[in-house]
Amino acid sequence: MTTHTDLDLTYYGRADVGAIRELLLDVHDEVYAESDDPLAGRDAFAEFVDHWSDREGFACVVGYDQGQPVGYAYGAPLSMATTWWAKVTPHLPQEFTAETGTRTFALSELMVRAGWRGTGAAKAIHDELLRDRSEERATLLVHKEHGKVRALYERWGYRTVGETVPFEGAPMLCAMVKHL
Repeated sequence: MTTHTDLDLTYYGRADVGAIRELLLDVHDEVYAESDDPLAGRDAFAEFVDHWSDREGFACVVGYDQGQPVGYAYGAPLSMATTWWAKVTPHLPQEFTAETGTRTFALSELMVRAGWRGTGAAKAIHDELLRDRSEERATLLVHKEHGKVRALYERWGYRTVGETVPFEGAPMLCAMVKHL
């Protein structure tokens, strides 16, 4: 196993999605193989990949260990018409939720295969994705019941601003924000 400092971190944009879509789905399938979450299936996740990768400003970083993908992170800026904050409780003030299309980068997915967890790979991939972002902040949603994951994001500088069930069938999620 390679430590995070030995990973090859490769950046991909919206134009590259055709070349990496199956890789994203395959890594997801491995990471969620034991999950009973109905939203974790390949078809459901493929819809999320397609939704996010079609957005203006889509960015993805894949970490490779000797050519083998170990994990990735991707997201896109929130548009002016976003509903990201609409169902967050407690209700957030308009000056917080107002989006310009360049204010907030939404980290949609971050996942690392089992053999590379605990090596720093997730943080290295995350940090590379956000390294050159021009937005003032990043946001993500994390399962409320996943306390260890929330604590990890807190160590990385995120803070919880509320809770949300963003769409029917989704679990209760914590909305978190990090200033860039």
